[in-house]
This record gives sequence, structure tokens and C-alpha cells, in this order.
Amino acid sequence: MAPAASLSPVFLQFWAPPFTWRVVLAGAVRVALIVGIAFVVLKVVERAVEQWTARVEDLSPSDPKRQRAVTLSGLVKSITGYAVWAVAGIMVLSEVGLDIGALLATAGIAGLAVGFGAQTLVKDVIGGIFLLFDDVIRVGDLVTISGHTGTVESIGVRLIKLRKFDGELVMIPAGEVRTFGNKSIDWARVVVPVGLSYDQDIDAILPIMERVAQGWVEDHSDIVLDESPQVQGLMDFGDSSVTARIAVKVKPGEQYAGERELRQRLKRTFDQQGVSIPFPQRTVHRTPEGDGPPRTPDPLPDDADASADSLDEGAD
Repeated sequence: MAPAASLSPVFLQFWAPPFTWRVVLAGAVRVALIVGIAFVVLKVVERAVEQWTARVEDLSPSDPKRQRAVTLSGLVKSITGYAVWAVAGIMVLSEVGLDIGALLATAGIAGLAVGFGAQTLVKDVIGGIFLLFDDVIRVGDLVTISGHTGTVESIGVRLIKLRKFDGELVMIPAGEVRTFGNKSIDWARVVVPVGLSYDQDIDAILPIMERVAQGWVEDHSDIVLDESPQVQGLMDFGDSSVTARIAVKVKPGEQYAGERELRQRLKRTFDQQGVSIPFPQRTVHRTPEGDGPPRTPDPLPDDADASADSLDEGAD
């Protein structure tokens, strides 16, 4: 007959003969070893991720390599933690004598049921993974998603955290990201529309705008990607003004500050050159008291009344 130590799980052998305490001690050592190895693996992965991110710390915040490292570092840590502790937990349960095969089968059935009930969660996770590996959105990018415009603060497997200009933090499930705009890829454009009065000489004002735009480009050569600013002609005829436009290609993220400074320079130059900024105007036509249309319609003539009476009699 086989000894009791070979038939009973470790956690039930406390009532066995004294020599089985060696089996219990060996099992405890193996459990501690499994937990220790799990901690070591996590520390190694964490150290490797820190070294990876340290290589790109000196790069610009808008550099794609740094953004990709920041984005994927947190994801690698999370996935590694879930995987390592899941494997360690299964090994520990095996050491204490539980039937792992039955446990895994039960977990598989439960996972299938949860999968059917959590389809939205699964969709969000899959969408987040594809977003990360497609490399179309990164931490620090200025994006517009579902009508919300802001800076991406975090990209997880399930959620994207978007910080708007007013400080609001918007949580967007990754599975809901279908169509979005990214203003931080390759290049951006400074676009400044300028309203000009109908009464002024447009041919004299456009060269002034071109001179101001060229001066701004020369002072910001570090962010400008096209040294020739475009001073486009009349783009629109408005109610009170005609619209010209200045466009300059710049590095991503620099367009808004560039637009503000360029408007300020235009205002100063217009004041010096006597160019007026148009304002809304309306022309009101006032009709004299007696010249307006009659307030009440004229009465019907007599013949019309007679014909109306004859029609009524015929109807009777």
C-alpha cells in the first residue's frame, strides 16, 4: 500500500505521521520559490523597460521614438504582470494539490461565458492593441476623437485618456475610436484669415501681409518647414469684408502659438500703415409713413359680391 504522503495533497498532510512534515516543508519551499521567481521576472522586465525609456529621455517630447517608448512601456509592464502572476498562481495551486486540469476547464467555460457577456470590453481591448501597434496615435499627440480635442495623456489596452484645453480629462474606450484626427504627425500649418474692408485697396494691402509673414518666417526658422509663406488672395466675400489668408507650414504643435503671434504682428503693422480692420455694418432703408403698403386689403368690388351671391344661391 502506498504511503499516505503520496495519496494526500500537501495541505491535508498536517494530520499525517510526523515524517510527512518534510513533504509539507518541501511544498512550502517550492511555493516560495515560485513566488520569488515571479518577483524576479517582474523586476527584470521593469528594469529593461526603464532602460528602454532612459535611452529616449533626451529626445524631444514630440519625437516619435520617445512617444512610442512612453506609450508602450506602461502596456508592457501591465501585460507582463498579468501573465506572470497568472502562471505563478496556477503553479502554486498545483503545489497545494488542486486539480489544475479541472480548474483550467472551469476557467475556460467561465471565460467563454464572460466573453459573450463582455463583448464591448473585448472590443475595447482589441481596438486598443491595434491602435498601439499601428502607431497612429501616441502619448502627447493633439487629436480630435468623437468631437473632443485635446492632448493624449495615456493609451491603455482599454481606455484612451484625453486632456482638453480647459483641463477636462475625457475617457474614451478604444473600441469606440473609429475616425479621428491627429494634428501631431509630420507637419502642421499656420492659417490666419484676415478680413479686409471693401473700401480699401486690396492690391496695396496684400504686399503688406506678405512682408509681415516673411518677417515672421525669418524669425522662426527653427519651426518653419517651408521658407516661403503663402499669402493667398481673396478667399471669400463676406457681409462686411473680403477675406485674405496667410498659410505657413510648421512643425506639429507650433501652429497655435504661430497664429497668435502672426495676428499680433499684422495688427501692429496695419495700425502703422493706416489699414483699418472692418467691422459688421448694416444698411437700413426707412420707408416714409404714407408710402408703405396698405395695412388692410381693399374691399371687393360690387360685381364680385354679386357673383359670390349667385354662387351661394346655386349651391343652395
